[in-house]
Amino acid sequence: MHPSKQPILLIAEKLQVDQISKDQTDQEQYEHLAKYLDHLVANDFNKLISILYRIDVSEDKAKKALAEDANTISPGHTLARLLIEREIEKIKFREKYSSKSSEK
Repeated sequence: MHPSKQPILLIAEKLQVDQISKDQTDQEQYEHLAKYLDHLVANDFNKLISILYRIDVSEDKAKKALAEDANTISPGHTLARLLIEREIEKIKFREKYSSKSSEK
């Protein structure tokens, strides 16, 4: 997959998370992102809310997912999943509409 289409790398670039690189496996990237988000949950909740807003994940959706996953995985893992899902949606949306505009 082209690096610009890897959602975790796009998120890491937007958030300036230096611990995530293209040299890591997808799982390693995911774990670093989750760890970073866990840190924000514990230490900088305002920044976390800002990130959710910037990536376009609603606070209500995040709260619901966190409540559902509360006993199974860390908040960082839940939030990482939501951010990745949203980034994938944006990638698909851009591909869909960029291919339509190039057909004209």
